[in-house]
Amino acid sequence: MLIRPLKPHDQSEWLRLRRILWPACSEAMHLCEMEEYANSAGARAVFVMVREDGRLGGFAEVSLRDRVDGSMSARVAYLEGWFVEPDLRGKGMGRKLVETAERWAAARGLTEIASDAELNNAAGLKAHEALGFRETFRLVHFLKPLKALVALLAFLGLANSAQAAPVIELKVLSFNIWVNGGRSLSNCIKVIRTAGADIVGLQECNGATAQTIATNLGFYAATDSDASIVSRFPVVASIPASGGRGVTIELRPGQRAHFFNCHLAAYPYGPYDLHDGKTQSFVINEENSTRMPALSQLLSAMTPFIAASEPCFLTGDFNAPSHFDYADFPWPTSVACANAGLSDSYFVVHRNNHKFPGPFAFEDPGITWTPLTNQEPNGVFDRIDFVYFSAGDGVTVTNSTELDGRNSINPWPSDHRAVLSTFIVTPPPSTAKASSPVFFGSPGSHRGLSLIPSAAAQKVNATADEARHTQDRHEAGVSLKKAEP
Repeated sequence: MLIRPLKPHDQSEWLRLRRILWPACSEAMHLCEMEEYANSAGARAVFVMVREDGRLGGFAEVSLRDRVDGSMSARVAYLEGWFVEPDLRGKGMGRKLVETAERWAAARGLTEIASDAELNNAAGLKAHEALGFRETFRLVHFLKPLKALVALLAFLGLANSAQAAPVIELKVLSFNIWVNGGRSLSNCIKVIRTAGADIVGLQECNGATAQTIATNLGFYAATDSDASIVSRFPVVASIPASGGRGVTIELRPGQRAHFFNCHLAAYPYGPYDLHDGKTQSFVINEENSTRMPALSQLLSAMTPFIAASEPCFLTGDFNAPSHFDYADFPWPTSVACANAGLSDSYFVVHRNNHKFPGPFAFEDPGITWTPLTNQEPNGVFDRIDFVYFSAGDGVTVTNSTELDGRNSINPWPSDHRAVLSTFIVTPPPSTAKASSPVFFGSPGSHRGLSLIPSAAAQKVNATADEARHTQDRHEAGVSLKKAEP
């Protein structure tokens, strides 16, 4: 039986074995973690046991950790995952996998390797002892969510607003992640983290993927089949909204914002029609029948929030340009947003950018479709992703920029550039009462709404390694569960 490092063509078999070992782990989280191994050469490794027919019969995942309980070493190898299929157990194959991981660690100058198992996993404990591991600690981990309690007190008007400083700066990101992660879900998460985004409107992002993103960031999630939202701050209510997703976010007790996100229909695509010689009236009629019905429904739901005194935001991939970017073309979607009382944050900051006719080049400032020229067969590039905000609600945009591999994570994971806008928010007086309508109900009545932050469950990214310390390990015929993200 051959034991060797994982190869690219092993991905499907590795995923199959991971599903058996950690059945409670979501598909998105499996793929995200697998990608982390692929992107962490030298710091992580996977070794696989290959059957004669080419299928995999087991694997060992190993990483480098800076701190391990019971060790005084500055760096220690850690056995993150260990699995052998039932028909191959009892033949010493699990030992050989671990010995391969040990050689990998020794080649990097390490002198110790660590692992873990649950207290009630007698077979797993015995298997570790048989391989020379010694027990160091027995711990019971405790967790108590606090943010949900603070949010509840805020609902009841019992929280002391003086306990939390008002939010003055707010970073809002609109990010089409290209069908649940595009070229790299891990890199999508890194984009959000490095941008310092506080609230993110995600397009082409289903509920499971949004929850994975939120879990890794320690954010709250409001999930959707296509236009999910993740937030650093508690998501305290879901707003009924056709044509998109709407939520109320508690920036601090007594300070709220209302956030909406949409992904409008991609085809037929107006800029292509212009490129092909169609008239302005033809394209506008097409926009009115293709994208405006959904947007009109969403803007109707937003109307009372835009009119109220609290900040209101709309992010989205509109799949249509802005009339601000064209010298003489009233693109219906952007005109409708302006007429509804919304300001285009990017345009406010960059009023002097080049306007169509031109045409636009893929590297022109502001262009969000697309940073990947091989994804645009007609050479037609436009700004179609937006961050809108309600004017006159104490919100001032100070900066807005498009993100791609030039100023963010490289390689860039999506076929869209993201839009990051920074706002200064004037907090309400401490005695002010919220005046915007908010829809409450039981947690189950909120569409895909996580009132408890993902970080409270298991995996805040900043402590991901420590969280994995509590994950289960398996060999010797005992299958343990990995925490559900």
